[in-house]
Amino acid sequence: MTKWLASVKSLEESQILLPTLPDILDMKDPSKGALGALSVDIVAEIVEMIDGRCQTSATIGDLPMQADIISDGMIAMADSGVDYVKIGIFPDVNLIRCIQALRKTVEGLKKPVIAVLFADKEPALEIIPHLKTSGFKGVMIDTAAKNGQDLLDHWDRPRLSSFVEMAREYDMLCGLAGALKMENIVELKPLNADYLGFRSALCEQQQRTSQLQLSLAKRLQAKIKQ
Repeated sequence: MTKWLASVKSLEESQILLPTLPDILDMKDPSKGALGALSVDIVAEIVEMIDGRCQTSATIGDLPMQADIISDGMIAMADSGVDYVKIGIFPDVNLIRCIQALRKTVEGLKKPVIAVLFADKEPALEIIPHLKTSGFKGVMIDTAAKNGQDLLDHWDRPRLSSFVEMAREYDMLCGLAGALKMENIVELKPLNADYLGFRSALCEQQQRTSQLQLSLAKRLQAKIKQ
């Protein structure tokens, strides 16, 4: 069954979700970009408060594709105790070389690493085998620009299905996200991704930087489990 991920930006929002926790509680700062990072200290506070009641993940920020910078970010975030560390994979002339150079760090971390590709950055799915070889546990597709367009504005269902199938082929966890709305659940669940990720759908007027609402989380959870 497809699970759901909810992104929170603070300890307060995490507390709001306690009555209806998602399968994965994701931590990021939406004011700092697509994968804006919360501080390691705040992530550690949230992880301690959740105390194993659901899985957790955290982003390391929108970083340049330089292995040394990304490695430092992954190591620091892994020390927070989070279950999954997420990093953004952005277009770069040296992208393959960067992913290869990350292998030692990824394999040496105590926590699994999830790579996030961006549908509006035209990622090549051929990158997935390289991620697998470098030890990444999973891959998800998201949107980089938060401009009112959602994942399905960039990729149609056949392309998303190919993405999920390729992730399965390489035995990697697979997630779909990108300004998803509640009504997208019916369309995306049959693709059998491991999880669907939400932030704006849980906020007032679908504004990702506004406060998360428990009532919307409850509605979304019910819809996922139908």
